[in-house]
Amino acid sequence: MMYSLLAISALLAMGSAGTLFDFTTLSNVDSWKEVSDTVRTPGKSKGVLTLQKTQLFQRGVFFAMLNPQPNGACFAGSVTRLPTTITSNPSSVQLKVRAQGELSHWKVYFNSDTVKYNYEKKFECPLNGQFVVVDLPISDFKAYYHGAEQPDAPVMDLANMTEIGIQGYGGVYATYKQAGAGSLEIDYISLV
Repeated sequence: MMYSLLAISALLAMGSAGTLFDFTTLSNVDSWKEVSDTVRTPGKSKGVLTLQKTQLFQRGVFFAMLNPQPNGACFAGSVTRLPTTITSNPSSVQLKVRAQGELSHWKVYFNSDTVKYNYEKKFECPLNGQFVVVDLPISDFKAYYHGAEQPDAPVMDLANMTEIGIQGYGGVYATYKQAGAGSLEIDYISLV
């Protein structure tokens, strides 16, 4: 059986530093599942990851609608299994993204079947219509439990992580709050 150069490159990248998800070439995002605050009784936010396919380009688009509680608590996200166990020691997660709408604060997170914490790194994406490459150092990912940082938790071991997610959030424990609708267009998510 013959494999395309793209498929061989993708297979070689798994388990080491390289592209985890190239949304410009994926055939679907069926493995990405919504994880929003509606898992809780008062939750009323919504998130959807889809592919935008045109005659000129293709990319992933994460749409989020944040409806916060009075204290700012809300989140809308999408999560998927990692393509494989990460066996290398990458220094950062890198995304090529563009934010539009009312939401400029986003996060990438990892979790595991065996660890009770999410390991998160928040970032702000300018709402200026331009794509940016966001570099999130692995050492900056912090443990969170139900939205609160857990400073005594162990440092993230990327080899033990089984899922990766993208999330828009309201800022319940932050100095800023955000609400409304927005999108995060994504060309790729890589380990570098």
